[in-house]
Amino acid sequence: MRGLNECQYGPIAACTRSIRSPTAPVSYHCARLVVVRDGSAILTSEFGEKPVRVGDVIALAPDTPCGSEPEGTITITTVYLDHDYIVDQVFWQHSALLADRWDARDFADELYPERAQILRLGENGVRRLAPWLNELVALSADSPSPERFHGSSQMRV
Repeated sequence: MRGLNECQYGPIAACTRSIRSPTAPVSYHCARLVVVRDGSAILTSEFGEKPVRVGDVIALAPDTPCGSEPEGTITITTVYLDHDYIVDQVFWQHSALLADRWDARDFADELYPERAQILRLGENGVRRLAPWLNELVALSADSPSPERFHGSSQMRV
């Protein structure tokens, strides 16, 4: 999978690529959402081997290794999310219930206890996400700008 060093760094970064050969499990210090846009593969991770196909989204917690063996060619968009940024979002979304960001970190761990999940959105679900994913990839290709990630973004999800 394409690494964060190949994308512009920011609280959120995204890259789209096609993979034709197996990749060894690798982990990053950020959370990842991997959207399967075309093709299929077998994922390898701490959860064993799992098949994925068009319409699947793989949610990986920070420091969770994952590799793949494509069945032909697979096209994916990977969204990299800085863990502190996620915790800040959880804190502000639930600030009436949380005392501080340490509470937000614990709360996020309770909300999302599994380090690796496969979400089945279906082909139509991923097609509906495609315009936003494409825009996020395009914005990530530019030099990151703080105003993109603090409410004044052109991208509205």
